[in-house]
Amino acid sequence: MFSFLFAFYGFVRLGARCESPDVFKKLIPYLLLLATLVFTFGEPFKKWLQRQSQKSSPESVPLFNLVLAQLAIAIYGGFFGAGLGILMLATLTFLGIKSIHTINAFKTFLGSCINGIAIVPFIFAGVIAWHQAILMAVGGSLGGYLSAHYARQLEPHLIRRFVMIVAFSMTAYFFIHG
Repeated sequence: MFSFLFAFYGFVRLGARCESPDVFKKLIPYLLLLATLVFTFGEPFKKWLQRQSQKSSPESVPLFNLVLAQLAIAIYGGFFGAGLGILMLATLTFLGIKSIHTINAFKTFLGSCINGIAIVPFIFAGVIAWHQAILMAVGGSLGGYLSAHYARQLEPHLIRRFVMIVAFSMTAYFFIHG
């Protein structure tokens, strides 16, 4: 629910104020780098913070902090979605969910909410090329479903490593070509 509201806010508020996405294009490599580092080192960092605060039992990040992080991600994603999945994977890592498959399922759901809301103004503006959009939606849905099916058959650490490789590659690409 929060993702729906925040994505709509992001599109309307930022879209109305920014005539060009150049500001966001300049931020992409830095956002991706931050998200990639959080995803890669999130669990060890969380454990280190817990040791530093000398807590005897592991606690998860407060829900309020995660909602604030999702707010920022949804606002960003509602206007300019590059690297949105990596940002959400990094944030969801702090929920304490151990399974990469579960984290990915949450990411997919939240990304669908954000993109579903962000598309509404484009529909009303009549600027969508429907034939291409439908073809991309079908291809994306099939790819997502088949990828999830086969990924669940792999070891979770392999999926995490693959995500890290893709994330670092995307980050490097956007630093070089962004």
